[in-house]
Amino acid sequence: MKFAFLTLLIYLFYFPRFLAQEPVCIPEKAGTWTYGYLDDENTKMYCRKFGMTPEEAIVFRKKLDHIVEVLHQNAVMASPKGVDPTVESRPLYPHGFETHPENYGYIGEINFRLVTWYNSKGRIYRQTIEPPRISAYINNITPLRHSAFNVGEMDDAGIKKVADRVLDICRPMKIKELAPGVVLYDYAIVADAPGKSLFLPLTVGEAYNRLIAYYEAVTKKQPAFKVMLDVIKQAYSTLTPEQLEGPAFFGGMASGITYQKNDDPLYLFNNDYFDRKMPETAVQVITFPINADYFRKESDYAPNSVGSLRIHQFLHSLDMNAVAGLVDK
Repeated sequence: MKFAFLTLLIYLFYFPRFLAQEPVCIPEKAGTWTYGYLDDENTKMYCRKFGMTPEEAIVFRKKLDHIVEVLHQNAVMASPKGVDPTVESRPLYPHGFETHPENYGYIGEINFRLVTWYNSKGRIYRQTIEPPRISAYINNITPLRHSAFNVGEMDDAGIKKVADRVLDICRPMKIKELAPGVVLYDYAIVADAPGKSLFLPLTVGEAYNRLIAYYEAVTKKQPAFKVMLDVIKQAYSTLTPEQLEGPAFFGGMASGITYQKNDDPLYLFNNDYFDRKMPETAVQVITFPINADYFRKESDYAPNSVGSLRIHQFLHSLDMNAVAGLVDK
């Protein structure tokens, strides 16, 4: 009985570990790059929604092909190891595109799916179901707004107007410039023409005025919000003219707005960002959305996370000057 019990304990201890090791990535296996432009029914529908002419569709496809060609020169993509980069591009008409007046031009999407190679008890195979993925977007700025405040009541036209003005108060969370025209934010790498900016300066007074206008409108429909309105107005009343005219920063117990300088400045989203004199097929901005994995060390990745590691290596080894050169000036 004791021997049988000991055997069971050893089995329970080691068997889960054995399972955890299967399957095993093959990080040094030479991979294969493939690229295709998705010319399916969804793509045709997106083109119709944009109102693309056949000639514009051809021009925009060539733009996407060229971007992919340049990104293919990256070492991770040009000589893949442990993964097969499966790359697809297409125009993309995002939901609600027409409701955002800041939008201009045609949006493109490039998906890099890193299909990972595995060894399971001698069987070599690829994991093609939902492999690690990184995307690049062309002319898609709405997700970059990164509003500092969450406000609602969008069903009321009057409240929506003042709410939109609050949503334009942004926390860009800029980290550093990677190259002229290429900026690393906490949530994206953004490449555009040097001198252009998604965000505009914002004073403390302007930030307060927008927030107060919103709560005044909401309080008329829901009096319970008067408590919040009074608190914000009280905080506003304590500020000097010099403080109100200074740059706004995120902070403060009551409003989320402070004149005290810190590493989290507030800005206004630039709704006139796009140059509308340029053709709609022009590439005015390229974005690589990122998450916390971007800021990890390579050594933090588990041995079986080869696909995610290759994405990390791809983003960190991008030729940022070459990326900036993909933007039409």
